[in-house]
Amino acid sequence: MKENFSQTKIFTIILALFYIFGLVGTFYEKEILFSFLVFALLSILILFINIGFKKSIILFLIFFAGLIRAKYSQNIPNALDGIFSNEAEITGQIISSKDISDKTNKIKFYLRADNAKIYGKEYKDIDSKFLISIDNLNDIEKDISIGDYAYLKGKLRHPSPATNPHQFDYQKYLLNHNVKNILYAESFEKIKDIYDGKELKDRWYQVLNFFETTRNKIIEKHSKYIKSPNLEILGGIVFGNETINPDEQTKENFKISGLLHLLAASGLNVALIYGIWWWIASLIRFPYNLSILIGASFVILYTFMTGFPPSILRASIMLLFVLLGKIIDRNANSLALIFFVGLLLLIINPKMLFDVGFQLSFVVTIGLVTCCPVIISKFEKLDEKYKEKYKNASRFQKYLFFLFSPKSLVAIVAVPLVAQLFVIPLQMHYFNNFAPFSLFANIAVVPFIGVLSFIGFISSIFALIPFLNEPIIYLFDFIANPMLDLLVNISAFFASFKLSLISTIGLNVYQIFLFWLVVFLAILNLKNNFKNKKDLTLVLISILVFFFSFIKFNPVNTLEIIMFDVGNADSFLIKTPKNKFIMIDTGKKSYKGTSSAQVIMNKYLKNERISKLEKLIITHFDADHCAGTIDILENFKVKEVIIPSQKSKSEISDEILKYLKDNKVNHSLVKNNNEIFKEENLSIKTLNSNSKDENESSIVTLASYSNKNILFMGDVGIVGFKEINKNIPEKIEILKIGHHGAKNSIDDKMIKSLKPKYALISAGFSKFNHPHYSTIDILNKNNVNIISTKTHGFSKIVLKENSNEIFHYDSKLKKLKLFTHKNINETFSENDYFENFIKKYSK
Repeated sequence: MKENFSQTKIFTIILALFYIFGLVGTFYEKEILFSFLVFALLSILILFINIGFKKSIILFLIFFAGLIRAKYSQNIPNALDGIFSNEAEITGQIISSKDISDKTNKIKFYLRADNAKIYGKEYKDIDSKFLISIDNLNDIEKDISIGDYAYLKGKLRHPSPATNPHQFDYQKYLLNHNVKNILYAESFEKIKDIYDGKELKDRWYQVLNFFETTRNKIIEKHSKYIKSPNLEILGGIVFGNETINPDEQTKENFKISGLLHLLAASGLNVALIYGIWWWIASLIRFPYNLSILIGASFVILYTFMTGFPPSILRASIMLLFVLLGKIIDRNANSLALIFFVGLLLLIINPKMLFDVGFQLSFVVTIGLVTCCPVIISKFEKLDEKYKEKYKNASRFQKYLFFLFSPKSLVAIVAVPLVAQLFVIPLQMHYFNNFAPFSLFANIAVVPFIGVLSFIGFISSIFALIPFLNEPIIYLFDFIANPMLDLLVNISAFFASFKLSLISTIGLNVYQIFLFWLVVFLAILNLKNNFKNKKDLTLVLISILVFFFSFIKFNPVNTLEIIMFDVGNADSFLIKTPKNKFIMIDTGKKSYKGTSSAQVIMNKYLKNERISKLEKLIITHFDADHCAGTIDILENFKVKEVIIPSQKSKSEISDEILKYLKDNKVNHSLVKNNNEIFKEENLSIKTLNSNSKDENESSIVTLASYSNKNILFMGDVGIVGFKEINKNIPEKIEILKIGHHGAKNSIDDKMIKSLKPKYALISAGFSKFNHPHYSTIDILNKNNVNIISTKTHGFSKIVLKENSNEIFHYDSKLKKLKLFTHKNINETFSENDYFENFIKKYSK
């Protein structure tokens, strides 16, 4: 019987893994590769594990089901695909809670659109999911409730894919939420309340609306006795991060200290709420089955109140299965149950596989159920001796003393330790950072986080009872407030250390699994008391392989030019033959206040193991060229910053100059025809005109390598070029066009003089419509190959002695792809320009 149960457990785990293989194979368009992989695995299972032919057929069918389910989930209805508009009107139903950001003064939510009207043309029954973003909140958030029908007017856009390596893919993120359209709404009007609805789907949204409204009322009642930021923290601990957000400083402290997960309700909350209830029921000797049923009711109610986040769903379904087993006298294997619940959730929503919360929840839970029992078991004998000492104590004293038994104290350390070990690689992969003191911070909050979860939840139930709610909430909040103060102080204390948040490289998928393998093998050795030499050798080999995977060998004796896709802005990186790095310009800032450097260049440099820049050249102080400068300087060592000689009165130039002075960053004014860097076969010079125009006087950079010349024009056009032309070689191999290819950035005479083979244009969609059709026309007439970020995204040119290789970043394949000369030119005329570009993007 035990053997059959063990086989069932293993088969359940394998079944879930084969389904996941099917999902991954489809999502990454590697169906054939994964089919071969599955065939090989099945062969191994049949030959060496004797899994049986029937089970092999079942595994293949579940793999095939994963392929089909993933393919089906990608069919997102979108009647407005490819349509951009500044005058879009849509009507539809709000299908999510609102997310309010105090930092950007924005409100976001999802809406299922029924009808749309764009430039007078009506689209009926479009049934498309939109992300709605509204600026200037005022009191509009009071009218936004899940399930209500609304009319909105604004700008229709589509999310952009990641066009740079290591960049967060916003398009993929929204596609995983079945969203292809974004409406930046300028007006909002509620047209029908949810409770007017009669359809079945409206009944479901009525339920969600009820819980959302109830949650808001509960928080409002707590606000009488708990003030900010304690109120927001309690709301986050009890209901998750879709309630009300704390101020930015508090949130930053929680992030840096490694406690940010406390502000988003997690599976731990489910366990704590049920665990404390079970402890209370045991103390008062409640009937066994009735205690389980009441606890299960708490879990279901809590799941509805939090809005079904993946971690809560996982924990709730798992616990309900366990409780069902208790009632029918059946025990469930924890690990098999985790995989079974994961399988259920991924059948319902395959794209949940890419949800960071889902990944963290399942990975941490797997780590806890496999590793913690092994660690805690090593203190079994010590625990028995301790309990023997208090065996004659009263029932209450036993409960109290046993809270401080060796196993309990070890668990307090083991649980956050194991959780951190499994979180670290994902944290480095997604966020490029690591909080070294998070383990200690999490241990420090363990004693009262469970009490806060339970108090917050139970008091929330009492908040709904008339007459009784005020004294109960006052009492519970009186108890909770000091603990919330302590939580705020603990987060601030650990965040105050100099190295409280360390910036790291991003681990790839292979390194993540290698890290987890090392942890599992170490636990296996601990279980065997480190007596098995083969297991010890395997651990050491795994550790060596893991560390050697970080060694990166950059090609030598090649010059690389990297053009980041930073929209209608500039940022370039030069890798010299001896692996030195020089950056020209640092991009712009978005309307959110986030710079290109934060989301693109910083992540690229970190993941490519680049920690130092020889030079940082700021061509001029326009925001689209220098807005990311401080973010670069804060994250990387820069030997020298070269700045324009012409004074600028812009606010951003004042900020940069102040930072350079306050932080004693080595910097100098540009000098014309001055060599700033030299290596064997490589010379880099700066050129500068005396024009009074800020664009025309921006710094020009000339790189000469093995008889090949590359000229970066900054924003210099025809006027500035005439002044510096005497210092430019007769032939330029690669020309970075000035001012994003605007009109008058080049003329026919200039191109004939320079004779470039390639033209680089850093441009993006904007009201200026760069590059100008006249610029493209001149380059095409002179047979110059055009490589623009607007068309190709991130690009890299590798210059060798005898050849040039040109790569661009394929956002679909998520890798660099070699260009051919057939696909690097832009070939539109003036008429094409206006008809195909302006009509499509700039109506």
